[in-house]
Amino acid sequence: MPILLWGCFVNSAWLKELSMVLLIVYAAVFFISGTRYTPTLIRVLLIIGLAITSPPLVHLLAGASIPLVHIVYIAFFLKIRYTNYPLPTCKWAFIFLTEALGLAIFFYFLPTLETVWPVVLCLFTASIALQSVMHAFRLSDQPAGWYCLAGISLLIAGGALPPTISLICYALANYGLVYGATRYIWQKQGIPYAIR
Repeated sequence: MPILLWGCFVNSAWLKELSMVLLIVYAAVFFISGTRYTPTLIRVLLIIGLAITSPPLVHLLAGASIPLVHIVYIAFFLKIRYTNYPLPTCKWAFIFLTEALGLAIFFYFLPTLETVWPVVLCLFTASIALQSVMHAFRLSDQPAGWYCLAGISLLIAGGALPPTISLICYALANYGLVYGATRYIWQKQGIPYAIR
């Protein structure tokens, strides 16, 4: 993270990209080493999500990387939801609120948009990703879910911000998602955090 902040301060593209790659590799190693007895699909989905936000894949996929990473995290949190017994209850008010917010943002920016469908796709997948986090955890007794919620919120915000700020958002989002998911898995496995 200090390398990323220094790269942003001196406006060095290669330092920023190198730091993002190092952060993603570190996050992936931390997650894999800390979740040995976890279903493979959960591990694979998070690693794919991390990889899509890495600079090489962001450049390769261009605008498609934003909805694609949302779709991967939707699958990731749905997998967590349906293995998190008893299942968390649906929060209908939150569902309506996120959809209303997405529509409000869309209609606010509509007069300035050159192409509509990419924005609709990004907003739709972002709102579903946010809902999937809210419905994956029982936030009252699974506090790790708050890290994941913060991570996905920063990921969504990073897609709409200027490049330098979005890199910082993506770095913090990856930290929140990896740390939150790892803490949740440790809690489910009954391993106290202090032992880790």
